[in-house]
Amino acid sequence: MSQTFAQEITLGAIPEQTVEIRIDEEGIAHVVHEVKGSTKTLQIDAYEGNMTNLLVTDKGGNEVQYLTLEKYPISVVLPPSGNDMIFIKYDLMDVLISKDGVWTWEFNAPGITNMYFPKGVDMIWVNDRPVYIGEKGIRQHGGKMTLEYVIGEPVVLKEVRWEGKKFTVAIRTLTDVEQFEFSQPTKSITFDVAKGSPLVTVIIPLELLWEPYDVYLNSNKTLNREFYNNRTHVWLGFRPDTSGTMHVVGTTVVPEFPLFVPLVIGISAVIFLQFRKKFNFH
Repeated sequence: MSQTFAQEITLGAIPEQTVEIRIDEEGIAHVVHEVKGSTKTLQIDAYEGNMTNLLVTDKGGNEVQYLTLEKYPISVVLPPSGNDMIFIKYDLMDVLISKDGVWTWEFNAPGITNMYFPKGVDMIWVNDRPVYIGEKGIRQHGGKMTLEYVIGEPVVLKEVRWEGKKFTVAIRTLTDVEQFEFSQPTKSITFDVAKGSPLVTVIIPLELLWEPYDVYLNSNKTLNREFYNNRTHVWLGFRPDTSGTMHVVGTTVVPEFPLFVPLVIGISAVIFLQFRKKFNFH
């Protein structure tokens, strides 16, 4: 049972709820509000977007009586109920926009949200900051954010050989990568990006080039984010705004770091296999 009211009218108390959003490969956000039942009238604010497939049920899947406030975004009003838990489910069809392979959502959450991403997304960008999520999601504690991600982001593998040792540097980007070079004297990795790409991630073996790092685009220092370290590799993200030559400059290379030298011979092959397995490299 559904009714609509004027936009300025509000009804009901703030609910106890958890909200889960699962984004599919087509950019549709599937939203579930898990609301604790109450003897009071409750008002649940929906998330912004073109809502479809609204369904309100109890724990057993039976439809529950509700009202809606006709505003944007709408609110679902639940009358007093003996249900322990009520589920409000709907889809948001137009909140995610895909441009040149990058999905973007100008997200605005009224409360705490648990968000999960399509298969093949293990890192995202939030407000221009890269975040490694692995196989997990994120929790957003309300407010606005710009969310970006790439499904199945291409990975370019570059092999570096130095004094009989072999290292693999991975570059994740939607643009072409050319003229890759490692320089021991300058403690740097250099490569060309064929066109401007909004997202570039370089995954560097710590045994090859130690942190911290400076990143330059065409000799101009650019914004970079060192955002993940699994003790064998570091993830470094940046956003070149044009084509050109990228220089990633570290502080120490492996021959200058004697603590790592005894380890390299024994475990370099194992690290490479684990690295390849982690990123599904074949």
